[in-house]
Amino acid sequence: MRCPFGLFFDSAKHLASNRLRGEKKYPVLLTLEPLGSPVARAGKPAGVSVADRPMLTVPECLAAIGECRTPLVSVSGAEPLGYPEIAALTRAILEHGQHLFLSTDGSCIRRHLHMIPPTTNFFWNVRLDGTEAAHDARAQKTGLFAEAIDGIKAAKNAGFLVLANSTIHPDTDVGDLAELYERLHAMHLDGYLLLPHYPTERLCREGSASFREKMQRRFREASERLSDYNLLTSPIYLEYLRGEREFGCSVWGSPVYGPHGWTRPCGFLKAGYSKSYKALLETTVWENYGRGLDPQCENCQCHGGYETAALLGLNAKAGDFWKMLAWQFGGNLGEKRAGKRNA
Repeated sequence: MRCPFGLFFDSAKHLASNRLRGEKKYPVLLTLEPLGSPVARAGKPAGVSVADRPMLTVPECLAAIGECRTPLVSVSGAEPLGYPEIAALTRAILEHGQHLFLSTDGSCIRRHLHMIPPTTNFFWNVRLDGTEAAHDARAQKTGLFAEAIDGIKAAKNAGFLVLANSTIHPDTDVGDLAELYERLHAMHLDGYLLLPHYPTERLCREGSASFREKMQRRFREASERLSDYNLLTSPIYLEYLRGEREFGCSVWGSPVYGPHGWTRPCGFLKAGYSKSYKALLETTVWENYGRGLDPQCENCQCHGGYETAALLGLNAKAGDFWKMLAWQFGGNLGEKRAGKRNA
């Protein structure tokens, strides 16, 4: 199995039940940002403490889960291990029955291992964009890679499931990423996620075409060099990232909830917030967003909009169901993998 059976079963049941009810728009993954997004936090004056920043309460987070009713929850945004109630929030989400991905830069994992016992419903999701020099340069923080590796080792030794997520940029050295994955594989990492970079700068038509061509080339390289690892990025979404098929944006299936409310339509566009998930669905003109519809969407390939579309079976092709099934049962999670990868 590529992921724990419980996660696979609960996700499949969620998708099937919504389809049987005839639902057109429903959430697949809820992202909670208790401290807000890094973008929203940019420009905050130095010296402002966490306590002085707007943040969600644990009951507000649980209320958002109640609105969405999705089995998958990600706690992300500005470093969530800096959230004062992260232990209480983690325990509450797991007690609520959700599968939780806690996204972190890895620097504080060791200090938080005590907050819950290891469980197949919980993943440490650590951001790593390459080996030490590449990762620290991308993060603009010397020593972050070493701290993350130390946190991963501690988490694995304690029995936790650990993932690495890597953002692919147009200039990403896929060979360097393969070197990183070989090292992580030796540490018995449980899975790997590949995510596309979103360019915040405006690109002209030629620049946009060049950006997409470079991104598709990087993902073709990544698919070729990293496919032996337990990639948790779905094969159909990877086809889209490689430029082999098209999807419309379905970011409504991956809503984000933070201190200001439900982000509409997504965090990249800064188009405001809704007070409820229902209001987000009903008051957002979704037809205005996506490639060819909004200039800010032109170079977006982000998983919130497009992997969601792949998982929902939108613009499906014959054989997609069996491809996804073979992908799920052909993976090897953690110590259950068939054997050490041959370089």
